[in-house]
Amino acid sequence: MNSMPVNLLDLSPGEFKKFLDSFDHVFSDCDGVVWTTKALPRVGEFFNLMKKHGKTVHFVSNNSVRSRQNYEDKFKEAKIENGYQSLTTPPFAIAGYLKALNFKKKVYAVACDVTVKILKSHGIKTKTGPVLGADIFDDYVQYLEDDPEIGAVVCDCDFKANLAKIHKAVTYLRRPEVLFLCGATDRRIHFGQGRSALGCAIFTNVVSEDSNRSPIVLSKPSKLFGEFAMKRAGVTDPSKVLFIGDMIEQDIKLGKNTGFKTLMLLTNIPKETMLAHKTTRPDFYADSLASIVPLL
Repeated sequence: MNSMPVNLLDLSPGEFKKFLDSFDHVFSDCDGVVWTTKALPRVGEFFNLMKKHGKTVHFVSNNSVRSRQNYEDKFKEAKIENGYQSLTTPPFAIAGYLKALNFKKKVYAVACDVTVKILKSHGIKTKTGPVLGADIFDDYVQYLEDDPEIGAVVCDCDFKANLAKIHKAVTYLRRPEVLFLCGATDRRIHFGQGRSALGCAIFTNVVSEDSNRSPIVLSKPSKLFGEFAMKRAGVTDPSKVLFIGDMIEQDIKLGKNTGFKTLMLLTNIPKETMLAHKTTRPDFYADSLASIVPLL
């Protein structure tokens, strides 16, 4: 078990300065940290103050579904400049991973439209569908036909996933040389006030189980994703990064896996739940970014 996390608001001015001097870069989650349904109070002020203290600011999110325009609107509402340009999401990491391999074949994507668009924008040929599967099981044999042009299967946040897509993904993964990559691994999505719902990771889990393949994870909490976010931001030393998040399984574990300092905000999880986690605790915690602003 990790040591007891420290409440930033309990630090003396000298202790807070020591905390502030311990990192050079801020990486922050978006949903639940910068905004919920609307921008959270004083978030833009917080990040501007971090920059005035000489910190670089970057954003890391598992949310592949938001379009660029939607992200830009959200950052604008939060009064954060160039937020999208400083953002890393799973589609960018997946595209970067494939480009680094000089990947030339086609990707079969069980993914949202944004992920597919980003892959294509990086010159990666992508196959999707069907949107609707057959009505009777006898016709599902068509989804068991292999396609030798497919060299990778990508699963990332597909709200329109269906049995036909899962059959096709598993069929391609029968060939061991076909890469299996996945984006968002969030099993549950939190909406605040204790409400949550199943996330799209359940479909990735079915593909993984039926194909007997474990995906290369390019989203939080994977160390590979954390390292990609560092590379994208031009950061080389993980110990000089403070990662801010509101979820233990995705945010705090990403920080621990990558070697970041971690700050948890109690937006969706009460303090008691944070402390009761069996394997992972943040280094620091606070109620919100707004609660930290007076200290800056």
